[in-house]
Amino acid sequence: MIATEVRPAAPQVRRYAPDSTLAPHTHEQSWLCFVVDGNYQERIRSREQDHQFGDLLCCPSHTVHAQTFGPAGSIKILWAPEQGSLDYLAARGVVLDDAPCLKRSSDVTNLGTRLWRELNIDDAFASLAVQGLTLELLATFGRRGHCDDMRRRPRWLLQIKQRIDESASVDPLTDLAAEVGRHPVHVARSFRAAFGCTIGGYARRIRAEKAAALLRSTKRPLIEIALESGYGSASQFSRSFKEIFGVAPSVFRMHSR
Repeated sequence: MIATEVRPAAPQVRRYAPDSTLAPHTHEQSWLCFVVDGNYQERIRSREQDHQFGDLLCCPSHTVHAQTFGPAGSIKILWAPEQGSLDYLAARGVVLDDAPCLKRSSDVTNLGTRLWRELNIDDAFASLAVQGLTLELLATFGRRGHCDDMRRRPRWLLQIKQRIDESASVDPLTDLAAEVGRHPVHVARSFRAAFGCTIGGYARRIRAEKAAALLRSTKRPLIEIALESGYGSASQFSRSFKEIFGVAPSVFRMHSR
């Protein structure tokens, strides 16, 4: 079987109407976004974040997220970097899988504003300038990640995260700590500091995202999806899924088709 190549996407301007919403959805590629105007709230990775002018954020591939726009709507610049650029950052310890957001700062705002201007210039050099600015914005994530101690995650912590990613259930904290030779309290604190949530909260999100993938790609009964995703009952599935995505599994499926 020949793998489908995921190609980079050039920067594009998206405009969103006032008080509009985007239902939970995913992207095949990792996208970067610079907020040009307006504001909105995004739910992603079990977090709710407010975004406004000057914010630079990353939406990792295959990550469910939903957005609610404010009274002024919003204008955003979106683009999908080349995989080689993402690999370059990953090789240097910069992980974008956790949907990082750089809040408004002078360097990001200046680069994003210049990008906005270049996208509105129609001459022979605009595309070259746009390419350079998008790379600079991506490098900003790299510099910020490299300087942030919490992004320098030890191997044992990544081992625990991988264990949770690959399983529909999560082992007791004491077992996870013993496996990596660390004290349970140290493991719990380190995980929360690095990933912004508790181990249990992260496991619940991973379980819900696995269920969401099955809801989008299959027509299987909800109870089958619940059991395969690690839930003990349909009621637990419905309750936990709604806490993560804000809607019941049946509603999520309806809007995903």
